[in-house]
Amino acid sequence: MFAASEFAVLGQAQLEKSIRFSNIALAGAERFVALQLDVVREVLSEQGSTVKALTEVKDLQSLIALQQQLAQPAVDKAVSVAKSVYEVSSKTQAELGAFVEDQMVEFNKGLVTSLDKAVKQAPAGSEIVVSSMKTAVAAAASAYDTVTKTAKKVTADFAEASVAAAETSAKAASNAAKAPTRKAAAA
Repeated sequence: MFAASEFAVLGQAQLEKSIRFSNIALAGAERFVALQLDVVREVLSEQGSTVKALTEVKDLQSLIALQQQLAQPAVDKAVSVAKSVYEVSSKTQAELGAFVEDQMVEFNKGLVTSLDKAVKQAPAGSEIVVSSMKTAVAAAASAYDTVTKTAKKVTADFAEASVAAAETSAKAASNAAKAPTRKAAAA
């Protein structure tokens, strides 16, 4: 049924798929590590500036003013990092999704090719069965495509709404934290 050369071709194709999948996963990990290193560099730099500013504080009002000055950039930075993490994970997920979709398309093509070969060797009158199987494969592929697109849209919308809600909450919390310090400074 299968010749040795067909097994070799199949094995080579599976190896290439494994390598492609590994490369996608590694690229995603590299993006996360790069993001982490950038954040650590920025935090260390900002901490040095903060420590220097704290050493220059002379009274309570200067400390309150410094606290207010540092609060909003910290919130903005946290939101920015959250957005960056979302973008990196979305990109990696999209690449992996495309890989899986390619595999589904390839599988469906292989199945249809196998059905075509089977028709040539099948007894007369079996074309109807093979045709109905091809129709079922096409319908399943179409349903998979529709579900995949819908899931991507829902996931993207949900993630964007979550990031926006987190940003709004962080800013509200920052503003709420500033209000008592303003009252304390006035007293």
